[in-house]
Amino acid sequence: MGYSDESVSPCVKYTLFVANLFFWLTGGACLGVGFYARLLQNDWDDVTGVNTDPAILMIVAGFIIFVIGFCGCIGSLRENVILLKVFAYSLGIIVVLEIAAGIVAFLYEDEVKSQTSKKMVEGITNYHITNQQTDLDDAIEAVQQRFSCCGADRPSDWTQYNKYYTCTRDNIAVILTACGAPPACCRTNALTDTQCGYKVFAYPNMTSTERAKYPRIDKVKEVIFTSGCSTAVIDWVKNNYILLGSIALGVLVVQIFSICFALNMVDQINFILRKF
Repeated sequence: MGYSDESVSPCVKYTLFVANLFFWLTGGACLGVGFYARLLQNDWDDVTGVNTDPAILMIVAGFIIFVIGFCGCIGSLRENVILLKVFAYSLGIIVVLEIAAGIVAFLYEDEVKSQTSKKMVEGITNYHITNQQTDLDDAIEAVQQRFSCCGADRPSDWTQYNKYYTCTRDNIAVILTACGAPPACCRTNALTDTQCGYKVFAYPNMTSTERAKYPRIDKVKEVIFTSGCSTAVIDWVKNNYILLGSIALGVLVVQIFSICFALNMVDQINFILRKF
């Protein structure tokens, strides 16, 4: 295309600026929310890791978006070739990684399910391991309520992996939650019926007197969700693949256009500089 001898295209320049201003502010918001979530926990020494702590994940993602948005925003506004190239190449790498991740997830569905289950088990193991509610605890509860599921692969994962729900005769006597399921697994409102999962896995071993005290837990399916969350999440993705695919495609198109605009602006700047 033909370039102006005096200035870059205002359309390209300000379209790129406005788009990246949005990304820049979004990245800053993610950073703020992530830091605020960690401050609420008041324990920076107890970081479960980038791959399991939602607050740390948000901080990392927010930082990446913030830096890339900054380069695109300032680069377009100041017509800085270096910043524009950093923006274009960084976003290009992200696009390639996104496409690769989508292909891998499609081709290796079983492995994705396995990794999802593994992360869920890690969360179950560490659930309420500290004296305060963590972001990971909140995330596990939200997943179980949102997808109507319980445990990683099955509800009994709670009694297998979490020490507070382990179902042994010794635990039953001293730990209130032993042989039970957390409120987030319950079919009823977990906020108003916090004891709905009480001793649901202990019923087969109860005496008749004990069973009379808890008549509603003889049928686990009527009390808690029985689908594992790894399966529930994968099934939800399959059932909503058109919506998710459309969103992913829309994001990808915006990213590719942003790269093209940035590189086009670089060409325009270089064309003008060669004239002088």
